Amino acid sequence: MFDFKKAVKAQLMLSRKLDLFWDRKEVKKIAGADCSYDYKNKKVGAKVVVIELSDLKIIETSEGVADFAIPYVPGFLNFREAPALIKAFKGLNTEPDISLIDGNGIAHPRSMGIASYLGVVLGIATIGCAKSPFYPFTYPDNERGAYTHYKNRKDKHVGYCVRTRTGVKPIFVSPGHRVNFTVSLDIVLRCSKYRIPEPIRYAHRLAGELFKSQ
Repeated sequence: MFDFKKAVKAQLMLSRKLDLFWDRKEVKKIAGADCSYDYKNKKVGAKVVVIELSDLKIIETSEGVADFAIPYVPGFLNFREAPALIKAFKGLNTEPDISLIDGNGIAHPRSMGIASYLGVVLGIATIGCAKSPFYPFTYPDNERGAYTHYKNRKDKHVGYCVRTRTGVKPIFVSPGHRVNFTVSLDIVLRCSKYRIPEPIRYAHRLAGELFKSQ
């Protein structure tokens, strides 16, 4: 049986290793990661897609599949999806400069959303891009690029509620690891044509095909 108390302790321990410093390197290659599920066989499949930021074209993909033993519980997504995502990231030949993860970064009760978890464990720069909020938020203006500051229950700034396309619902962007707030917002907007940033959108589509033949 999954021990949630131990999971909380692990997240708190890892949160002490978080680094939100950006080394100002040039960003050329961006990864996007997302998962899908085979609930019948209790499998989670992950796809990681690497694109060129200059033209948003795919240059490499990788995948990983793992068992999952716990139901979805808010705040513990990393223990459900990370095993498959880590396999997928380790299968890449291309090293992305930064990775966008479908989920939260530091916008998490213990600052350890799936993006932060992967960043710390793999030692990579990550940004969390969530479709639904973890905390109450204020809607930004309607045009693309508008945003509001997103705060946790202690009134601490943990990210942005961002309008990535005019007239569509915003997403929730938070730094994961080895990146700051400004870069997180900038990178997400630079690789967004629709609501979801292109690297994650590609990964979502490919992840959805992993278990279709079963």
